[in-house]
This record gives sequence, C-alpha cells and structure tokens, in this order.
Amino acid sequence: MNTTDEYSQKLIELVERSAKINELVVKSRQTTAEDVMQELEELRAKQCETTNILHKLEDSRRSNAWENIGGGG
Repeated sequence: MNTTDEYSQKLIELVERSAKINELVVKSRQTTAEDVMQELEELRAKQCETTNILHKLEDSRRSNAWENIGGGG
C-alpha cells in the first residue's frame, strides 16, 4: 500500500470516527440519567450471572482435574 492509499484509508477512518462521536453526543443528550442507571443495573445483573457461571465452570474443571489425577492421570 502506498502513502496515498494509507492517507486515504486513515482519512476515511477519521471521518467514520467523527460520525460515531457525533452519534454518541446526540444519544447522550437524548438519554436521561434514569435510562443510564437502568441499563447499568441490567448490565451488572448480566455480569453477575456470567461471573457465577464462570465460577461453576471453574469448580467443575477443578473437580474433573482431581478425578483425572485420582485415576492415574
């Protein structure tokens, strides 16, 4: 890729990022703090659920590892 192509690509990226920033600014002005808090609570609940699942999987993996060791490897 030559310098002109690289420049063009970076310019396109800049325009796309600027558009995304503008979208987020508009969205932030339309969203209330209550909406954000509700979304945050939902995300935290999902995070907690995922953490619990990961802990169960980890415990299961440890259990299986001990069974493998007890069985000779």
